[in-house]
Amino acid sequence: MLFDRLLKKRRPAVAKTTSQETLADLACTHADSAVRLDAVRRLASLPRLREVLVTDGDVSVREIALARYRNLLCGTDDGGVSLEERLAEITHTENPRVLEHLATEGREPEIRRAAIERVDNTAVLVGCVLHDSLAANRGAALARIQDRHSLEQIARRIGKKDKAVYREARERLRRLAELEEAPRRVRAQCADLCERVERLGHLEHWSQDRALLEHLEQQWAEIEPQSEPAWRARYEAARERFLAAYEAHRQANAAQIAAEEARAALRAARESLVADTESALALEDERELAAERARLTAAWESQGRLPETEQRALDLRHARALDALDAKLKDLADQRKRGQQLKKLVSKSERLLAESRPLENTRVLDLISQGRALSQSLPASTAGESFNDLAQRLEARLKTQRKHAEQRLSQLPERLEELESALDSGELKRADPLYQSIQAGLELVQSSGLSGHAADEIVRRLRVLAPHLKDLQHWRRWGADQHRAALCEAMEALRVQELPLPAVAERLHVLQVDWKELDQSGSPANQALWERFHAASDAVYARCRPVLEAEASEREANRAARETICQQLESFLERVDWERVDWKRVMYAERETRQAWSGIGPCEARHRRALERRFHKALKGLDQRLEDERGRNQAFKRGLIERVRALADPPDLDQAIEEIKSLQREWHTTVPARQRDENRLWSEFRSACDLVFERRAAIHQAHRAELDENLAARQALCDEALALAASETDSRRLAAAQRELEQRWRDSESLTVPRQAAGPLAQRWKDARERLIAERRERQAAERRGALDLLARQAELCERVEHQILGDGETAQTLDAEEAQRAWSELPELEDHALQEAMAGRLRAAIDAAGDPQRLEALRERLTANAERRRRLCLEIEIAAGVSSPPELARQRLELQVSRLAERMVEGEADPLRDLKDLLGEWYRCGPAPDDPGLRSRLEQVRANLGAEPSAESQRVQP
Repeated sequence: MLFDRLLKKRRPAVAKTTSQETLADLACTHADSAVRLDAVRRLASLPRLREVLVTDGDVSVREIALARYRNLLCGTDDGGVSLEERLAEITHTENPRVLEHLATEGREPEIRRAAIERVDNTAVLVGCVLHDSLAANRGAALARIQDRHSLEQIARRIGKKDKAVYREARERLRRLAELEEAPRRVRAQCADLCERVERLGHLEHWSQDRALLEHLEQQWAEIEPQSEPAWRARYEAARERFLAAYEAHRQANAAQIAAEEARAALRAARESLVADTESALALEDERELAAERARLTAAWESQGRLPETEQRALDLRHARALDALDAKLKDLADQRKRGQQLKKLVSKSERLLAESRPLENTRVLDLISQGRALSQSLPASTAGESFNDLAQRLEARLKTQRKHAEQRLSQLPERLEELESALDSGELKRADPLYQSIQAGLELVQSSGLSGHAADEIVRRLRVLAPHLKDLQHWRRWGADQHRAALCEAMEALRVQELPLPAVAERLHVLQVDWKELDQSGSPANQALWERFHAASDAVYARCRPVLEAEASEREANRAARETICQQLESFLERVDWERVDWKRVMYAERETRQAWSGIGPCEARHRRALERRFHKALKGLDQRLEDERGRNQAFKRGLIERVRALADPPDLDQAIEEIKSLQREWHTTVPARQRDENRLWSEFRSACDLVFERRAAIHQAHRAELDENLAARQALCDEALALAASETDSRRLAAAQRELEQRWRDSESLTVPRQAAGPLAQRWKDARERLIAERRERQAAERRGALDLLARQAELCERVEHQILGDGETAQTLDAEEAQRAWSELPELEDHALQEAMAGRLRAAIDAAGDPQRLEALRERLTANAERRRRLCLEIEIAAGVSSPPELARQRLELQVSRLAERMVEGEADPLRDLKDLLGEWYRCGPAPDDPGLRSRLEQVRANLGAEPSAESQRVQP
């Protein structure tokens, strides 16, 4: 029965919750193929699927199992199979179709690589080389390709996509070319070597040919494994022939050959000695060169003599080589002497640089000139580099000294004027240092090589002023003696003056200080005056002893207080843990210590200096600790700045910002530097941080701009779709443009847009697309109506011609073929060329039948058959167009639908009825046919229905 297949009950599907073990058993053992098919679709066990591929007898089950197996391996089906399991399964897969699919379509690079290593299809491997996204996979695929044509294709198409693959392909092609060329090259070499061996001995140059044979033997050994047996036999025969001839020659001329060999050995020994003598020139050590010359000379004299002609030539070469060695020895000796001289100049230059007195310009320049001449004449050495460095330092010092001398020379006239003024006014205290300064300046000018008229004039004037200066120095000595006498009188008067004891003690101290200043002025004291002043001082000291002792006690207390501060400071420096110290408290203690030290009164001078040194030494140690920590803190801050700067262009901006925040928390100050330095470092740190934060802001801004740009681009697509729907009149161009716009929209869906605009944008595109579809359908309907109208007009012309020639007696008419052809040519052509040719063929058949009785009779016979054919076509057209048929044809229509449905189920057709376009084309091609108003009316109804709204089946009809 036709309906048996439709009425059969469906087999129960496998439960959705069935486990993989159960599914595997069902897929492998169940008797019902539908159950196995359902189980295979859900099975995720790769080994069991592979078993089904081999054992199942149903082709459809094997095909589905193959698809499931392949998709699971590729990773396109989510079956919970891990990558390791899939890689292990590939090693067991023998199906080449599966391996080829995995090599090109595998989701993970590891899957594609494992498949590539087992694929043998060269075309698939070429595709992997050209299209795989991973360079390692492309290289693995290339390694499996040995075909020249494939390698040439790869080298031609890979281009700049993968230069490594391109170079490897070119190298492989080169090696293939070499392998192909190797046999021809080996044959050519074999022929050449055989010919050369065969020529040996022909000219009876036996010694030369024997040496040449050894050279040919080496070449033959390289190509013998690749040579053919015929070449090997030919070579061996030629070689044996020559060796036999050579041995015969040796036996016949044994004595002459021995003498010749001895002479050749002696000549070779002497030539070797000449070559050794010539090569000895490469030695750079004087002792080694002298020893080598002596050895070579002794060896030369110990050798025997050659024939006079040969001996003379070798003696000449040996003498030339010895002369070159002697010249080389002389040069080395000269270099050694110059090197020693250069070392002396280096030592002298170092001593000059170590001295603080001015350099003698002429002597230093001569020294530099001599040293540079020696350095240039010697090969590169440490002494030469040291002298060049010292010479640069000497020149720099001379330049600086000359600049200072020029400045002093320009200042000397002014100082000379000051000296003259001081001498005129009798100010010896000011004149004496001026005189000494002018003399030192003149010495500097003369040492720097600036002596000239200005310097000579200053020397002359200084000589004139020297006697006046000496007179003042004599007067100063006399005045000092008078001052000392006055001090003695003042000290003697102080013994009896009625003054408070503190005032007496202070006055005593003042007079003693004045006496010391006179001693320090350069005027020696008179012995009698000194004894007088000393006796008066002792008497005054005895008078004010109580006050002085009280002051001494106070100074002693001050000394003890200072020692206490020193001890506390030293003890602190010894006991403090500098790794965990509170640096702020240390700085506060350092300031308090300085204040306490400055608040202590004076102490004895003999103690004060030692205590000052002790205090400042300890304080210097503390300050050094603070300075070191200040430097470490500054370096730590600079390190933070560098770490922030290193994050200026990071791959992960969010991670960089988190790191910067962490670095900001690490910023701290232990011992501050100057405020401007601290402010500068903080500004650099903040600027480096701001660069990263500004980059984030720029990225956010760029992201917003990108979103706006993407939104504008997608809105432009919507506008373009609406404009296209309003302007385009051709349905095909409209359909092509719609497909292009839809593809562009799908491509643009990967472009992100602002979230709040995504919904309205999608709705707008949906509206625009629906508008495009509606406009396209409307234009298709219009074009379809136009095409049907044109087809109907062509068919009407054909029917009119057919009825003219097929009419009975009275109705028959004479056909005007030219008029029919003219009417046909005035009609446009259908876009369907096959249908156009069919309609043109129908017209030609009618025109040809008008002049041929046999064709006319055949055309008349088709008239009745076409009547039945048109009735069936009309019913099929109504079914395909979804138009109702007359009630009396209801049973016939149902039988036709059922038969078509059965055919579809049996044959697997995708469409239950033939395409409406084909049915209409067949209707209009069917001719001649009787004029049936009923059929015509039914066809017009179909056409009207198609023009009003295309049905689901007729939307594809585009005649």
